[in-house]
Amino acid sequence: MPTSPLRNFHHQIVEALGSSIVKGQFAEGSQLPTEPQLAETYGASRLIIREAMKSLAAKGLVSIRPRTGTRVQPRDQWNLFDPSVLEWQHAAPGKRLIEDLMELRQAIEPLAAKLAAQRASPADVAAIRNAFTAMADAKARGAYIEADLRFHGAVVRACGNAFIMQLETALSAVWATSFQASADGVADPQALKLHRKLLDAIEGGNATAAEKAVLALIDRAVVRIQSNPARKS
Repeated sequence: MPTSPLRNFHHQIVEALGSSIVKGQFAEGSQLPTEPQLAETYGASRLIIREAMKSLAAKGLVSIRPRTGTRVQPRDQWNLFDPSVLEWQHAAPGKRLIEDLMELRQAIEPLAAKLAAQRASPADVAAIRNAFTAMADAKARGAYIEADLRFHGAVVRACGNAFIMQLETALSAVWATSFQASADGVADPQALKLHRKLLDAIEGGNATAAEKAVLALIDRAVVRIQSNPARKS
C-alpha cells in the first residue's frame, strides 16, 4: 500500500525537526516555536505539526506541556536506541556515537556468542549459516549489510537468554549504524573470515572461540570505521 501524502509530510517534518534537535540547533531545555509558527514554516496544518510533536515526544526528544509549550529534553532523556535518533546522531558532527556503540557491543555480544555456542539448536545454527551465506554472496552494499544484520540477530536469538534476546530490536539499530559506518564497500574478506570463525565456533559448541571471534569482529569494525574516508570527511 503506497504511503499517503499526509503521512509522508508528517515524516518529513519529524525528520527535519528531529535532526535539528540532535544537531544542537535547538538547545536542550529550549522552547520550540509554537504550532502556528511551525505550521507556517513547513506549510503544514496544525494537526500535522501536533502529530509530529507527538512522534518526537515518543522518541524522548521533546516534552509537551499545556500552556507552557514544547521544550527540548536533555540528551539523557532521548531514546538513543530509536533508529531515527541513532541516524540523526550519526549525521551530527562531534559526537562519541560510534565509540559508545562499540563499547556497548563489546559488553553484550561476547556473552551472547558464548551462550549461543553452548545452547544453539540446529535451527539456530541454520539461521546463522544462511545469513553468512547471504553475506558471502552479496553483490551490493545494502544486501551485505542486511545479511550482516540477520547474522548477528540470529546469534543473539541463539543465546537462549531471554533478557539478551529482548535486546535484539535495540541492538539491530546499533548494528545498522555501526555497519553503515564501517562498510565502505561490499564485503570485507577479513570480516567474512571472522564471521565464518564465529559460525564454526557456535556450530562446534566452542564457547571460548565464539567469544574471541565476536570480539575480533568488533575490533575489525573499529579499524574499518577509523579508516573509512567518509568517516574522516
